Amino acid sequence: MVLSGTTASILVIIFLGSLFVFVALRNHRRDEIRARTVQLTRLSSLIESDISELENYHRGFLLTHRSQYFGLFQERRSAMKKRLEELNVRLLDNPIQRKRVIKAQDIVLRWADQVAQPAFLGQSSLNMASDISFALKLSNASLDQARWILQSLKDEEQILLSQRVGEQEMATQSTQILDSLPKLERAVIEMNKEKRGFLLTNDNGFLETYHRSVENFYRYHAYLTILAGDAPRRTQLLNDIRSNLERWLSSCALPEINSKQQGRDINAIIDNDQGEQLINKIQRAIAEFQRNELASYDAGSIAAVRHRIWSTIGLLTLVLVVALLISSNTYSLALVRRNLSKLGAAEIRMRAIIENILDGMIIIDRAGTITLMNPAAEKLFGCSKHEMLNQAFLTLVPQAYNTEADLQLVDWGEFTKRTGTTVLAVGRTRKYVTFPIEISLAKMTVDQSTLYVAMIRDVTERKRFEREIAAEKENLAVTLRSIGDGVITTDIQGKIIMINQAAETLTGWTAEEAKGQPLKSVFKISIDLAAQTRAQRSTYRNEAYSLLLKLPSNATLVSRDGTEHLIEQIVSPIRDRRNEVAGVVLVFRDIIEREHKQLGLLAGGIAHDFNNLLTAIMGNISLASLLIPATDEMTTRLADAKNASMRARDLAQQLLTFARGGAPIKKTTSLTRLVQDTVSFCLRGSQSRSECDLEDKLWPTEIDPGQISQVIANLVVNAEQAMPTGGTLHVTCENFRQGSAEKATVQDLPPGEFVMITIRDEGVGISEQNLKRIFDPYFTTKPKGNGLGLATAYSIVKHHKGLITVESEVNKGSAFTIYLPAAAHVAIPEETRFADAKELSGTGRVLIVDDEEAIRTLVEFTLTHLGYEVCSAASALEGIELYRQRLEAGERFDCVILDLTLPGGMGGRDALKLLLESDPSVNAIVSSGYAMDATMSHYQDFGFRGVITKPYEAADLGHTVREVIESGRIKVVPDLDLRAVG
Repeated sequence: MVLSGTTASILVIIFLGSLFVFVALRNHRRDEIRARTVQLTRLSSLIESDISELENYHRGFLLTHRSQYFGLFQERRSAMKKRLEELNVRLLDNPIQRKRVIKAQDIVLRWADQVAQPAFLGQSSLNMASDISFALKLSNASLDQARWILQSLKDEEQILLSQRVGEQEMATQSTQILDSLPKLERAVIEMNKEKRGFLLTNDNGFLETYHRSVENFYRYHAYLTILAGDAPRRTQLLNDIRSNLERWLSSCALPEINSKQQGRDINAIIDNDQGEQLINKIQRAIAEFQRNELASYDAGSIAAVRHRIWSTIGLLTLVLVVALLISSNTYSLALVRRNLSKLGAAEIRMRAIIENILDGMIIIDRAGTITLMNPAAEKLFGCSKHEMLNQAFLTLVPQAYNTEADLQLVDWGEFTKRTGTTVLAVGRTRKYVTFPIEISLAKMTVDQSTLYVAMIRDVTERKRFEREIAAEKENLAVTLRSIGDGVITTDIQGKIIMINQAAETLTGWTAEEAKGQPLKSVFKISIDLAAQTRAQRSTYRNEAYSLLLKLPSNATLVSRDGTEHLIEQIVSPIRDRRNEVAGVVLVFRDIIEREHKQLGLLAGGIAHDFNNLLTAIMGNISLASLLIPATDEMTTRLADAKNASMRARDLAQQLLTFARGGAPIKKTTSLTRLVQDTVSFCLRGSQSRSECDLEDKLWPTEIDPGQISQVIANLVVNAEQAMPTGGTLHVTCENFRQGSAEKATVQDLPPGEFVMITIRDEGVGISEQNLKRIFDPYFTTKPKGNGLGLATAYSIVKHHKGLITVESEVNKGSAFTIYLPAAAHVAIPEETRFADAKELSGTGRVLIVDDEEAIRTLVEFTLTHLGYEVCSAASALEGIELYRQRLEAGERFDCVILDLTLPGGMGGRDALKLLLESDPSVNAIVSSGYAMDATMSHYQDFGFRGVITKPYEAADLGHTVREVIESGRIKVVPDLDLRAVG
């Protein structure tokens, strides 16, 4: 069947009419949905701004207590409630979204009634900065949930909106602007709010959020600048907003933050009027921008509808009446003209964007030559675009200034490889002033030509903040390194983040090795943690915290090498801004070390006083042996008294050495005679006998003979007691070279030459369990032992930079081996021994300065008897005055004996400093029973000519005084400041 032309025309008209009605209804429905989406998005954004502004007014009142904030708070709250009610009405057809909005409304109003309202009415109990900081963080976390609900609502609506097509450019542009303006306003409010939070609490967490809000403002502003195009009113409003914001930052925010960081009073640094005026100007400009864009959006939407209607009518008319009359060539020509017109308008709009953008923008060709430069870039580099046209871009960022920057410039080709990234560099102005910049490089193609767009921003201020934060972190690191207690921090999984130097020493782990390790691998406590139930452990999310909370305040820490330390420890959680446990900080210290220090002070005082008494006793005994006629009975009695005094001296030295490790007074010594005499003396009268095998050419050693004799005596006495029924004690001495091929290498012994002493018994031996603790203080298996002997021996050998080891087998015996550093190439000085008073006598003037009257009397009597002219003084000041008087009278003292510790604050070392000022050639002898002082072991470094340790005998005194006077003064530059020790 063939249709007539009229019928066909009618059918075509009916079809096109139906199509027109369908398209019109569809477009109408889309317009309604689009309008609803825009209104919902706009209302949600305004409510978010209301929430932030309410927080802002709340913090403003907490900061300044100005009543006007309460009125502003109430007005904003009422406006927010109206918007929430309007939003609920618009969501009647979407119960899921409406339910979420009601939840957000409850959160905000509950915060306003329970937190903000009491603060305005003076009913809040928050006084301390820490309480306010905690409350603000808690409020922020609660209100963040409400903001998240509103943001999710906007996201869902934006997804629906993005699915719609066919909108006019004006409507689309206005929609994007209306979506971005509330974000811009919220960034301004967040800046002011977080600034006030920092001023209230001095919490750097608010300062970090403040900086993020500043960055968000500039990002949204730049985006709006692009959307604004060449519209003069839009550009003017955006420039006003930015200029007022920068005035607020420079004149209000930054001065207030800097003043707060410097510790100044809050009320003295806040300028509420100026700051509030600027913020109000910004908000009014944003509000005007929103009104204009909303009107523009409505007009654009109406125009879009009209355009579609008339376009459809025109299409029908075109199809029905004019379609056959218009040629394809005429239509194509009209299309070309329209496209050219659009291109011209787009170019004008793009130029306006480039001219008004606030960041520096430079367009560069493929060869690296500048082709375009916006005004912001001209201002940044201090030059005009005409001067830089056709100049190389790298003249603005010279290679000489960027060798250590993020962007290491070699040539333009290398630079273009950084396309699509943002890098830090150093820029240079026309006047050769350098400043840090941030460069974002993008690549584009125009008319088949490759161009590069460089967006440049001055980051001087940001760099300054980064340096301040880095300095603060460094100060914290220095503080942690300086703390004497061990400090360990972990994350929520119990992985170690940081340990300080004291913790390294106690655990045996370095900071690099420990980082990232589980806490239980480094901080090993020797208690049974398995007894904890799963319910106890699951109470805490933080594994490390749950373990450590169950520890007693005192525990035993096992270090990496197995050494045990009795410690006391404190565990505290590290909480984040939401008050959730984010990790653990553990602080601990060695209790034994602290007790040793206290014991050392006590032992030092006892030894000092005890040795003063022994000096008087031993001196008088030795003096009596020189003065009275020698008889068998009298000689025996004096020798017994002398031996008892020597035993008392050794006991005091043993206590002092164990407690604080008395510094050895070393001299070159042969161990052959020392070992033989000590072993023979200790086994005299016992059931055991000794076999000594001593190498003929034994190397000399630099030792303190008294201390090493004490070590050998302790080992011999222990060996004799381990053989109650008698036995043979095997003693060997031989030269040993660590690292030589002839002998096995000894563990923990450094390379070098040593003299090895081995003392082996045939006794009951030591069990493997006790062998591990043999050198621990107070550990003993003897019923009447005190546990100090082997601990003292270990301490003495350690201070001689030697090593002591032990091997033992139960019921077969034990062997102790001592390694002492040898002085193989040093000659042993011949000892000068005086048989009687005649050989000890001499001449000269001697001054004795000592606070003990018995010692002054003994020394004065002894030296007078030996032929010296002696004067005495009880204090340092008295002795100095007496020395100066004699020096002025031409009767200079030939020798001065100074006690190291004197009453009145000035000791012998300080007294010598003053004497050297009056007489640089003074001959001084230091004397003390406190042998741990560095002055006794390094006396020449402090300007002394000789040393005599209390208690001493008359012969020791006479020998030392005669040697100092007769040998003359050795020229030594005293190191009076660097070697001072207690």
